[in-house]
Amino acid sequence: MTAMSSALFKLLALVLMLPPGLTVKIVALVLLLPPAFILVRLLWRVRKRRTPFREALLSPGIVASVALTCIGYAAIDYAIGFFSDFYILDPDQMCASQAGFYSGRPGPSDKSWLGISDELFPLHHTCRWADGTIYELVPGWVNPLFYTLLAMAWAALLARPLATLFSPRLA
Repeated sequence: MTAMSSALFKLLALVLMLPPGLTVKIVALVLLLPPAFILVRLLWRVRKRRTPFREALLSPGIVASVALTCIGYAAIDYAIGFFSDFYILDPDQMCASQAGFYSGRPGPSDKSWLGISDELFPLHHTCRWADGTIYELVPGWVNPLFYTLLAMAWAALLARPLATLFSPRLA
């Protein structure tokens, strides 16, 4: 085991041992740091350098930071969806449990379970039963958020060239 993977395991163990409220606060802080950093850099350019807001907003550093932040958030979102079918139980028990069939709600029998079908783009992990019952394991918000974040990254990368094309004074 390398030193890096050992450090990651120690960090993961530390996060898992923290009280739930503190863990949520740490995750929220980590997720809010990149946008806060971008905003501070933007305001610094406007106030200290006396750069017009439009030029500061379209500066290569800010545009690249926004794009990288969107790509990072999209990767986290995709990972959440990808590991949504990670199971310890047998796949048929996991599907039945996720669909709520062990909670007293009637559903198809385990004998009619056909399996899980997977797709990577768009991300789907679908449990299927012979009677036509299906249950999607990937949360419904994962794919729309993933593609929205990718579109925002592309928009950020194209903002400077398009602004320069339509307003040559930014060149």
